Amino acid sequence: MKTILKSVLTLALASGLVLAAQAQKASTAQASATILADLTIDLDVTQNAIAFGNLSANTPGNVVLDANGASNLNTGSVTNVARFDLAGADASVTVSYDPTVTLTITGGGTATMVMTPQVVGDALSTNQSGALAVASGSQVTLSSGLYFLWVGGTIPQLNNQTTGSYEGTFNINVEYN
Repeated sequence: MKTILKSVLTLALASGLVLAAQAQKASTAQASATILADLTIDLDVTQNAIAFGNLSANTPGNVVLDANGASNLNTGSVTNVARFDLAGADASVTVSYDPTVTLTITGGGTATMVMTPQVVGDALSTNQSGALAVASGSQVTLSSGLYFLWVGGTIPQLNNQTTGSYEGTFNINVEYN
């Protein structure tokens, strides 16, 4: 009887292993990567700040620093747009930046102004005036390994704005798609 019981148990165990082996399935997936030239973004040596110039504490309308350099409105006479130089492979790149920049009075005050950035771009450094709008999260394509972004912006109408110098930081990021 013991021999029959051992035989039945051995047969049951073997049958279970065969069924378990038949239930297992496997699959594979290829893994790949494309290595491109290092992507860099550098602030231009000359166009290295977003400067609205000297403004009145009661500016009657929006202050517009045109990123194309063509039609400023209510700015001071000495202004500057920032230019960022992208370099890398001839590939598509996603550009992301802050939707607003808070400018805070320097020297310990609490007064602020909010700037809304305007970003335009082109593959030629000489085409600032013809550069097209670049929305945050959109894509641009490097040509001959280069692309240029100019940044201006808008500050809302000033009403009894606290006098003084204001500063803030504009953040921009780029990455290959």
